[in-house]
Amino acid sequence: MDKEKLMEELNQLLKGCHMGAGVFENLAGKLKSEELKLEFDRILRILKVHERKLTRQINTNGGDAADDAGMMGSMAEMMSKIKNLSLMNDTEVIAEAVKSIEMGEKAIRDFDDSHFTLDEEMQKTIRIMEDDYKSIYYNLHKYLIELK
Repeated sequence: MDKEKLMEELNQLLKGCHMGAGVFENLAGKLKSEELKLEFDRILRILKVHERKLTRQINTNGGDAADDAGMMGSMAEMMSKIKNLSLMNDTEVIAEAVKSIEMGEKAIRDFDDSHFTLDEEMQKTIRIMEDDYKSIYYNLHKYLIELK
């Protein structure tokens, strides 16, 4: 795969990270539990680290990193905000957050599955993101079980 195509696909992954962070920021504002608000703050910090790492990878390799979710991502984020207006309690908020993390986890897995020739630093970044998404998923799922 040529470098330009790889930078384009990394940028798509970065746009997804921007979108996911936006969704979590929106969801965090709907939480009532202080404990969950702290958890969502922690998750947002992790997602911001992912954004910085991907941005650095893209810039280091001569690409031009996206600084937002792009047109399609912004539209999807807006639709998510509208859909999230009807969330009534922390259980519903966490269920939406779980769906968002599952989408992110799938995106990173799909990216990883189609790129076998990444340099060592990029491979580390992808592995860390995969591990973080799994950890976030399990923590959110644990809260979901506890609230039911």
